[in-house]
Amino acid sequence: MTTATSQGEESALDLQQLKTFLEVCQTRHFGHAASNLYLTQSAVSFRIRQLENQLGTTLFVRHRNNLQLTAAGERLQHHAESILSLWEQARQDVASQQDRAATLTLATTPAISTAWLGPALLDMHQTLADRFWRSETLTPDQISRRLLDRSLDLAVLPVSLKVDELTSRLLTPLTLTLTSANGVRTEDAVQRSYVQIDWAAGLPIHPGADLNSMPSLQTSDFQLAINWLQRYSGAAMLPENLVDQTQWQLRADLATTSLPLYLIHHSQHPDLANMNPVIDYLLQR
Repeated sequence: MTTATSQGEESALDLQQLKTFLEVCQTRHFGHAASNLYLTQSAVSFRIRQLENQLGTTLFVRHRNNLQLTAAGERLQHHAESILSLWEQARQDVASQQDRAATLTLATTPAISTAWLGPALLDMHQTLADRFWRSETLTPDQISRRLLDRSLDLAVLPVSLKVDELTSRLLTPLTLTLTSANGVRTEDAVQRSYVQIDWAAGLPIHPGADLNSMPSLQTSDFQLAINWLQRYSGAAMLPENLVDQTQWQLRADLATTSLPLYLIHHSQHPDLANMNPVIDYLLQR
């Protein structure tokens, strides 16, 4: 009996490697990817090296202290998303019909997950307690692809997706107001440490041209933004519904804006009847 491992087994597809690769693609940082995946940074680096060895090419390069995808990495990113999406479809397909009918998968960007979809899910489960929920944070491009291949049921984005097969419905806008830590003069807080929250790719929200602020931090991590404001007495455009006015100072007279939100789903989703109560709830919220 031989203990040697065949070449085919050595190069067998590892879904965990692909998941790790996509996390590094999204964070562009091995340490942040490791934190999100509950791994050590060396484990993330090892998985990426294994993947590069199997493919015989480099997937990432460092450019001016910034991690960038190579051309091969960009091509792999699309394949990896498709493979994991197909695997999720396969996993759901072999689940019991009862479980599939009761489970809905929703997605949005990281910031909107904390500011809107997360609170909506908490409230919605009180009304629709017979459902099972799956919540994901993805980029708009990932969301579009997942909606089209129907591995994602519903999405909430601050932009509508102009695709014929997708239906976008306008939700109640999210009101953002310039906010600083209570006791800190907001104009001073903006100049001291302004935080720009990325609600979606290419959609920066600034406090107002008259304040002439440069962000000391730009992030899609909502909790990091809050922690930064508290530690450095800064300011940011925050959702009014999440602000405790005993701890924060809202300055609508300086800057306020309405962030549009769209509920998006596939027009020909096979389980639209099961989704309609959820759609109606979110539209009325």
